[in-house]
This record gives sequence, structure tokens and C-alpha cells, in this order.
Amino acid sequence: MQLASHPLSRDEQIHRLRTEQFDLAVIGGGINGAAVARDAAMRGLRVALIDKGDFAGQTSSCSTKLIHGGLRYLPQGQLRLVYEALHERERLSRITAPHLVRPIPFLFPVYSGRTVSRLALSAGLFVYDLLALTPPPYRHQRLSADAIAAIEPALARGGLRGGALYYDGHADDSRLTLENVLDAIVHGAAAANYMELTGFDKRAGTIRAAHVEDVASGSGLAIRAGIFVNASGPWVDAVRRMDDPGAEPTLRLTKGVHLMLKPERVPVRNSLVLSDGQGRIVFLIRNRDWVLLGTTDTDYDGAPEQVHAQAADVDYLLKVVSKTVADARLDYQDVATSFAGLRSLVAVKGIKAPSMLPREELILAANSGMVSIAGGKLTTHRRIAERVVDLVCRELGKPSGKSPTLTTPLPGARPCSQTLPPADTITAAPRTELAERYGTRLALLEAIVEQQPWLGQPLGPQCPILAVEAVFAARFEMARTLEDFMVRRTALARRNPAQAEAVAPRAACLMGSELGWTAERVNLEVGQFGAALAASRKF
Repeated sequence: MQLASHPLSRDEQIHRLRTEQFDLAVIGGGINGAAVARDAAMRGLRVALIDKGDFAGQTSSCSTKLIHGGLRYLPQGQLRLVYEALHERERLSRITAPHLVRPIPFLFPVYSGRTVSRLALSAGLFVYDLLALTPPPYRHQRLSADAIAAIEPALARGGLRGGALYYDGHADDSRLTLENVLDAIVHGAAAANYMELTGFDKRAGTIRAAHVEDVASGSGLAIRAGIFVNASGPWVDAVRRMDDPGAEPTLRLTKGVHLMLKPERVPVRNSLVLSDGQGRIVFLIRNRDWVLLGTTDTDYDGAPEQVHAQAADVDYLLKVVSKTVADARLDYQDVATSFAGLRSLVAVKGIKAPSMLPREELILAANSGMVSIAGGKLTTHRRIAERVVDLVCRELGKPSGKSPTLTTPLPGARPCSQTLPPADTITAAPRTELAERYGTRLALLEAIVEQQPWLGQPLGPQCPILAVEAVFAARFEMARTLEDFMVRRTALARRNPAQAEAVAPRAACLMGSELGWTAERVNLEVGQFGAALAASRKF
């Protein structure tokens, strides 16, 4: 099935949520909820999907952007998780989303007394490659200290014993989530962001409807469904308590902080795996124009919507770099922006260190007709959704069959219904980056530029984002705020916050022309986005 080439109307989606009877209603538009909605819709179920914020608005846009097996889980004995994750990594990079998931090489230096031994690392990577059936060009290479230093001269030489070069997957987590949402809609689901759950209507102990409020208008509606899937991430237990006030907590929330560093201040050529000397690893990911450093793993007991980077988080991450990169003298001024998310991990008695908690998902079915998902990894979202929908089909008394998601590409990886010649006003360099963001759906952007060539120009001088993308986000991707566009549709706010701030007024005007914003609303959006950027730089 091809992606429809007509605009997505949120009002139409809300009308469907209000008037239709669904087999399945999914609460939470993060990666797990989006994947469940897609899988269920592809199997022919009538599906509703809501999120109280934007799709991928919380944890699913705040990851390390890695699609990986989790090398550090091997010593913990989580072989099943690593095996499944590696196979899902290969599926995503080769079949489901090759436009979004691409190989990334990592240099893993080994230091005496601070990291695992060269032998242990090589053995772990051998198992890693074996479980993934890694093709020869991407299998790990064991390297001597001299070879490591030649590849990355910025590394400290004291105690360096060698290391390895290996490959994993890198992806835009927000767009991966969004394409799952879009594909669910293509297959018949009704989905809307900024729709907040306020309660349930129950009869004889069974949930019959979910009461929801449109955050934008304040109007309410009831979504009627046979089964309700609670995929609300950090809010899983809160939603469970809406159903059953006596529900025992299942989650242990841990905070993951990431820093976007000014690339000119980071004297390394490669993406690195760094050790903190206490058994944890931190990734330093270098791309063309940005450097991502993360992540932390600490317990969190505050309000989920208020999670943010603190001084201790920044100090920890910068210290990890300074231990390994000899000439790095990084301080707070070198942090362009930060972001933080919460891992919704399954609480296990007796485990004190957050990094030792299992990453496997837990699926809980309540007698009320609610199915809750806790835990899981970005990489294994498709497999988690498959298990949930299998359970839902059994509960509904419907045949589950084989999940179509096993072999069906996401929208940007399959033919688009819009087939136009390339627009002359989009140059080759931006088209390459656009293809990495939209895949074959780039044809939809080109169709807009064909009609309005001026939209093929950058939003501002040297800006990698085109004006057409602001229009496209509002028209085809349900972006409702300037932050939706800057953070989750294009990631410009993360990769180059200064540039994002400079082009914000123009982007807001373009979105406003699509969404009917007044001049006052445009100014409000620019102001709120600027405040969010400023907050991301305060620790």
C-alpha cells in the first residue's frame, strides 16, 4: 500500500475518534504505542491512537538515536534481548526503514583498569556479530593501541591497550515513531496528537470508553473500544491507577541526559564508546555538523513532564570525555543544547544500580480490558507491538495471523503515490538530506515545490532545512506547534539550536499559513520555542 498524497486533517481524525467504535484504542503515541497502532491496523483491526502531547513528544524523541543490540547487555546475560534487538536492527536497516536507519562505525578504545579487557571486548563483539549475522564489511575489527591512536589521535595514550572498531545502527527516533503513526493512518487507524486522557467509563468492571480532552480547544469526547492499550511510557502506572486506584506500581523511572556539543570544540574524528570507569559506557556520536554525547542512567522520582538536564548530569558526561580525549577541555559553554528523557523500566527488587535493570518489556493484561506495556527498547518496538497485538487479537476473539510488519516497509521506504520529476529548485545536496529524512515521501515535498518554487529555498542562510518542510510538516505530518517542527519533524533545534532560533519566525509564519494562526499566535509560538531553547541551555 502506498502513502496517500492528500493532506492529513486533524479535525477529521478527531471526528473519527468521536463517532466510531474501535476494536483497539492506544493511549500514548511514543514508539511502542505507534508501533502497536500500525501493527493492529495492518491486521485489519479498527484502531484509535492518541497522545496528550506530540507524537514522540517525550522519551521517544530523547534517546541516543541508536538502533542497536545493546553490547553492554551481553555481560548481564540478557542474550534474548540482544538477539532480538540485533535482528530488529537488521530488519529496520534493510527492509523496514533503510532511509532512517543507517550503519554507524564506533571506535571502542580499551584502557587498563577502566574498561573491559581487549579479549573480553573482542569476544563480546564476536558474539554480537554472530547473533546479528553481520555481513563481512560490517564485522568488528580488533585493533592495537597504535592502530587506535592512528585512527583517533585525540585519544589519551596513557593506559591505552588497544580496542576495536564495530558497527551499529543510527536513526532519527522521532521520525521513526512518526512513520509508524502515519502508516497506521494509511491502514485505517484514527490518530490525533494533543488529546489527553482524563478518565474511563466502566461498566461491570470493564472499560467501555476513554474520556479524552482536546488540549487545543478544551473540548471533550469519548473513545469507545473493545480493548485499551496503555503505552504511555513514564505515565503507565498513572494510567493504570485511572483504571484501578489500587494497582501496584510496575515502573522504575531512570533519567537519560544527552548533550549536543559544539562540533568545533570536540577534537575527535570518529564516533566513540567511552567508559566512565565505573562499569558504564557513554556514546560520543560525531556527525557532519553536530556531536551528541550521552547518556546518563540515574533514578528519577519527579514529574515526568519536568525532566531536564541538571549540573550533575552535565558534569558527569563532560568528565567522561575528559578522561579519554586528551585535549578536550570542555565546559558548560561548549554545550549547544541538552535534552533528557525517561526510561520506563520494569522495577525489579534487589537491583540497586539503574544500569543493571533489565530492558525487556513487560505486558500486563487487566480484567478491565486494559493492556499495559512497560519497559522495552526503541530497537525492539516492532517485536513488542507484535506481541501486544497477538494478545489483543486473542482477547477480542479474532485470528491474529502473521504480523505484516515483519516484511512491510514504512512509508518512506516504499513507493510513493506521487510521481513527479525532481523539482529544479531543490539542489542535489539538500535533496540528499531530504531523502534521509523523508525517503520516497520526498516526492510529496517536490510536488509542493513544483507548484510554489520559492518553497524550495532554505529557511535561512546556510540552513539545511527548506521552507517547504514547514508547510509539509503542518499539512502532511500533523505538526501543531513550532516546537513539533523544529524538534521532532526536522531535529534542527537539537542539531543546530542557534540556526533554529534564527529561522523560527519564518518557520512559524509558514506553519501559521497552513494552520490558520493569527499574527498573535505566530509570535506566541516563536516566544515559546525560544523559551524552550533557553531552558535547554540552563543546568
